[in-house]
Amino acid sequence: MKKVCLMFVLMMILGMGTVWASEDAGKAIQEQNSKLPRVAFLYVNNAKTDYDAEIDAKILEHMKKVAAGRWTLVAGDAYKDKLASMGIQSVTMAERADILAVAKDSDADALLVVEIEPFTVRDVMTFFTVGKKVTASIPVKAIDRHTGLYLYNGKFVEMGQDNTMIGALGNKSVSMKALDQFFSKFDAVVPEKFANVKRVAANTENK
Repeated sequence: MKKVCLMFVLMMILGMGTVWASEDAGKAIQEQNSKLPRVAFLYVNNAKTDYDAEIDAKILEHMKKVAAGRWTLVAGDAYKDKLASMGIQSVTMAERADILAVAKDSDADALLVVEIEPFTVRDVMTFFTVGKKVTASIPVKAIDRHTGLYLYNGKFVEMGQDNTMIGALGNKSVSMKALDQFFSKFDAVVPEKFANVKRVAANTENK
């Protein structure tokens, strides 16, 4: 009976230790994340395809992967709505001053603006194959809200292509390849531009 009680107590202690360790790890992660710069993600999909939802999911999933350990990625829908109320429908056509104005009272440390423009699709035929080339034009802007300076301002123009000897290719699979090309170029250029962006709490920024 004593052995059973001792084993029960030991199991309880070990279990509580596991819980405490888990809680400590969770607190450490929260503390680390609280120090990461907050990046507002303003994303617009103007591709107008039948698979826009899949494009959106692919873009968001990739941006979350890029942000992991670097930034806290936050939704930028509120900023898009404010820009729209100013008559600015295309976020990447907005001036830097306009973007900074709508984010003035936010706690974002930087803003990342990405817009998918309509894809350009071209059929390519040879004697043996039928193929497609899809060009994706994706303007990207990144702004440090505290300095008011551009971190990046440019456009990625990437092409996906495929061909087959049987049947016909759909636009979707080739468009996704164009997005993969975009990710490859984006990852090599943009994330490092955020290296000097610091987390500044909204209530202490102007003190």
